[in-house]
Amino acid sequence: MKKILVIDDEPPVARLIAEALNAAEVEHTLDYFSDGGQGRVKAAQGDYDLIALDLAMPFMDGIEALTEMKQNPKTANIPVIVVTGVMDPQLHQKAMALGAAALIVKPFRTRELADTFEQVLSGEQVGPPPPGRPGSGLSRLGEE
Repeated sequence: MKKILVIDDEPPVARLIAEALNAAEVEHTLDYFSDGGQGRVKAAQGDYDLIALDLAMPFMDGIEALTEMKQNPKTANIPVIVVTGVMDPQLHQKAMALGAAALIVKPFRTRELADTFEQVLSGEQVGPPPPGRPGSGLSRLGEE
């Protein structure tokens, strides 16, 4: 059973992540927080296998949360998948340089999300989307 933490200010994203994991038959429990500050505190309290993190959130953005989680010995080794609507390649590169295991741009395909989560949970480094095409050609949020 995989323990997943979703930190995103859009509650439907947590539901879509749960649906993608169910479709991929990944047994999991999922916790959800809507801002980076609360999420990073919860990450340090829990024993998570994976964190899904948005970049644009109120109170503490994803870059700040990722920086703090990677500096905290309790959370430094938890793989983080950035799931974001931010279309800034420089910010994507910064998230990857800070230690994100993968980056998915919203809107995303459910299969793409499930595949990325499976790869990261199995220990693979996935990387950012190809330059110049973040999010392009993808279906609307949650569509196949």
